[in-house]
Amino acid sequence: MAAFLELKDICKNLPIGREPVQVLKNISFEVAAGELVCIIGKSGCGKTTLLKTIAGLEKQTSGQILLSGQALNGPGRDRGMIFQEPRLFPWLTLEDNIAFGLKGHVSKAARHKTVTGLLEIVGLKDYAKAWPGQLSGGMAQRAAIARALAVDPKILLLDEPFAALDALTRSKLQKDFLDLWQNTLKTCIHVTHDLDEALTLGQRIIILHSNPGRIVDIISLPLPYPRSPEDPELKSVKKRLLSLFVD
Repeated sequence: MAAFLELKDICKNLPIGREPVQVLKNISFEVAAGELVCIIGKSGCGKTTLLKTIAGLEKQTSGQILLSGQALNGPGRDRGMIFQEPRLFPWLTLEDNIAFGLKGHVSKAARHKTVTGLLEIVGLKDYAKAWPGQLSGGMAQRAAIARALAVDPKILLLDEPFAALDALTRSKLQKDFLDLWQNTLKTCIHVTHDLDEALTLGQRIIILHSNPGRIVDIISLPLPYPRSPEDPELKSVKKRLLSLFVD
């Protein structure tokens, strides 16, 4: 598959103490259009920093990020970010939260059409007038995904969006997200520390180690969806992943 997103030798230093500390070292990989890639690693390996750098929320110290051959040098509507917490505006209804990024860019009628469609897709059509405080954790995270999709980004960047949810809700949202991705074929980069989540979702899994954050392996996972944890090939990949995290 042709490269849609390219990271070339990304390094990032942070000013900690008297000397800068390198948190990302020579990160290079490509993502094809419509691909779902998972990035996995222990806490502190730079996963979120890498995702924020792709989003343009942080600046790399060196290296280059290209989207469709064009250098990315800051935030843009071509990238949608979904965080671990929904980060909905408590003073706006659910439909107004989803429409927030569209104001000033499209007509009121177009906003309504987009929001109505997304509420249907994420299963929240009966909660358009609800306030964020009235939503469960899973519902709020669905709303956050809808808000990111509203501006029709080329890439979705997901920073452990299901990590704070209980196991049953997390499993349901993983399935719902997978259905959503298969229907939209958005390019997705999904950061997680959960091996099973990466195995459930990823077409490829990028493994980071820390001090500094660096790629130690990239595993292709050309298995059909939905995946069974009892699949022998999936078990083999999980064993390989576990071996990479043995200290």
